[in-house]
Amino acid sequence: MALILVVEDNIENMELIAYLLRSKGYEIELAMDGKKALELADKYNFDLIILDIYLPVMNGFEVLKRLKSSLNSNTSVVAVTASVLPNNKELLFAAGCSEYLEKPFAIDDFCEMVSRYV
Repeated sequence: MALILVVEDNIENMELIAYLLRSKGYEIELAMDGKKALELADKYNFDLIILDIYLPVMNGFEVLKRLKSSLNSNTSVVAVTASVLPNNKELLFAAGCSEYLEKPFAIDDFCEMVSRYV
């Protein structure tokens, strides 16, 4: 089964995402900040990384930049964020993000998105 890293600083959002992924049988690791996400990415070979953008310690843009320079090229990174800034989507794709999902998201949309990458 796929191994997924969830990087989310909002505990309620993290719990929801973790619940959805575990209910589908995925193995997951959790990080609440960018520094921890990078530590876990060095330790494990993730099939998918779900990354919030506005994080403590190190924001998601910096995490994405560092991840993309060190990750296996087969690892997809999906941004999940509540940001409504118009250029964020373009910046994320330019930084190497595979997909962008806005919060709040529909559960079916989230599950469908995950299934495309693992």
